[in-house]
Amino acid sequence: MNKNYQLKTKKHLIKDASSVKFHVDNNDYFGTAATLISLIKKKLENIIKKAPLEERRLLQNAFLNLEKDLLLLQKNYHIRANKLKSQKTDKGRLKSQ
Repeated sequence: MNKNYQLKTKKHLIKDASSVKFHVDNNDYFGTAATLISLIKKKLENIIKKAPLEERRLLQNAFLNLEKDLLLLQKNYHIRANKLKSQKTDKGRLKSQ
């Protein structure tokens, strides 16, 4: 008897470039990172549940502390680009663009 098995996965995507640009334009760097950490934690939920109790607690605390720290940074800090003294204005597009 031949059975065809098909795996169907749920995809978690960060939407698209316009979504990322939205977060950058709104200075939401740390909040976005906290959201990504939360999504990673959710993706690993089943693996974490199978870990020994001590490891599970360590992982849960690490994720929780990282999310809290990122949200604290989001609330209290702003990232801005450092410009070299010789760089008065933007010099066109980056090589990666």
